[in-house]
Amino acid sequence: MKEFERWATLKKCSEQGSLAFVDLAFAASVLKKLGSDQEEHAALLAILFALSRQGHLTLDISVDALAHSLKQLGIVEIPTMSQLLLRGASTFPHQAIADNPQGRCSAWICRLQNQYYLQKNWMYETAILSHLERLCGKTPSIVLSKWTSDGRLNSTQKQAVAKGIENSVSFLTGGPGTGKTFTASEIVKACLSSLDAEQKKHFRIILAAPTGKAVAQLEGNLRKALGAETSFRSGTLHSILGIKGSLHEEEITPLYADLIIVDECSMIDAKIFSRLLASVLDGARLILIGDKDQLPPVEAGSIFADLLDANVYPATQLTECLRSDRAEILTLAKYIQAGSSEAALEFLGANPDIEWTDLEEERKTSSQLAAELWNRCKDRFPSAFSETPSLEQLMARLGAFSILSCMRKGPLGVDALNRYFLNQYLKAAVDGAWWAAPIMIARNDHALELYNGDLGFLVRKVSSDFSLRHFHVDDYALFHDRKGGYRRISALALSSFEYSYCLSVHKSQGSEYDEALILVPTGSELFGREVLYTAVTRARRKVSIAGAKPLLLQAIAISSRKISGLSVRLKRS
Repeated sequence: MKEFERWATLKKCSEQGSLAFVDLAFAASVLKKLGSDQEEHAALLAILFALSRQGHLTLDISVDALAHSLKQLGIVEIPTMSQLLLRGASTFPHQAIADNPQGRCSAWICRLQNQYYLQKNWMYETAILSHLERLCGKTPSIVLSKWTSDGRLNSTQKQAVAKGIENSVSFLTGGPGTGKTFTASEIVKACLSSLDAEQKKHFRIILAAPTGKAVAQLEGNLRKALGAETSFRSGTLHSILGIKGSLHEEEITPLYADLIIVDECSMIDAKIFSRLLASVLDGARLILIGDKDQLPPVEAGSIFADLLDANVYPATQLTECLRSDRAEILTLAKYIQAGSSEAALEFLGANPDIEWTDLEEERKTSSQLAAELWNRCKDRFPSAFSETPSLEQLMARLGAFSILSCMRKGPLGVDALNRYFLNQYLKAAVDGAWWAAPIMIARNDHALELYNGDLGFLVRKVSSDFSLRHFHVDDYALFHDRKGGYRRISALALSSFEYSYCLSVHKSQGSEYDEALILVPTGSELFGREVLYTAVTRARRKVSIAGAKPLLLQAIAISSRKISGLSVRLKRS
């Protein structure tokens, strides 16, 4: 850090861990090109870069918003840094900052009133707004006759179908169990019922989602509702949009479709969102579906939630839970969603159907914590069988129970717990017996129709040369297929996979389990209420939470939503 000695405040922030070396190095690199070495200019660039690394698109330098952004970065001396940033914003080299640029922009920083952006983030946000304006300004090219409900939909679902038919772009959001996929199938039915036989032959439908697992679930659910005769193209957003590497405007692949349904939109970052909208042709119908309260994308932006909150586009929020067996779970989820920490904790303590325990991390070693969890959960997963287990016997356990951790690393993180459980089960493996373990596909394999996030079981015969790295001909894996049956695949043909006794909450998005044990170890509070909301709503019937009360209170009190300028820009338009 000696090269940054001249920037006392930034150097101190780096030593405290709120800014990384790469943030200061980026600032130094840009300023060298601009012929400046002032700390206030470096501060603006370093903070913008740090926020961008965390997925935020913009820095708002108005007093309250600025303090909030600096707090999210963990800046300790907020008043000092605020003054530094305000000076930097007012004196930054004029040739390197652009005010509300239209079209391509080569400036390092783009500005709109109090909003400051790195150039790439401004371009993503601008593209999203520009293409939404283009699409919403056109009427669907295929005119559909008036739709009449058959009585199976509630009033809100009817509104969603009507908006989907009438508009070029519409949004559909709601928590689990509110019927989002069912409503989407009704939109498809409503479209097809308005066409004659010849028109149906040429009516093109595309189904897409961020992950292969989400696509498979969307396609499977729509197949059940619509029947095998309905034709559509489906795939991940990357495959549908033809994304293989870097994203450039000239690489945009038009989506030739009359109806495009995209699920799990809360997981779509700003870069992919802008590419998706750019690929939709005028006259198509685009239905964007998701739960806006789930975890935001790993990359930049909370675009789906921000666009819904702006309340300027046709949108429907489904709120009626259609399943009574999860009423307590959804009540807890609503408290978490609202940021009501004390109400959530009080509900946890008073409700016998939702178990809450303290991990007592400060009083126990890592091995003690893992051993306690093992004793609690070891009978919840299939492991050893004296003879070949039946397909039904195993697949009945898939989705029945899962451990979900808010952390990937650490003693109660996904990696450590999966290693511990795997080793414990292997110790009990008897030569000649059959052994089974839950697994999750880690990379798409289109040839086998296995996708990142797909869950299944690995089944193996224990022998004297048993090894985790080498499979035998008799070893196989089991997965669900899209028709509601089972698939058996040779273990030798498997693509990359992970053992999945414990899953990260991020990886669990789009999945549901009859019961879930949610681990909230130290560090989880940094992910905010969205990680708890997402975890809790993965459970269909019963949820258990293990974590210290202070951590739960902290997590529920803050939000991990990414900051953008979408609402400000939409209000100005």
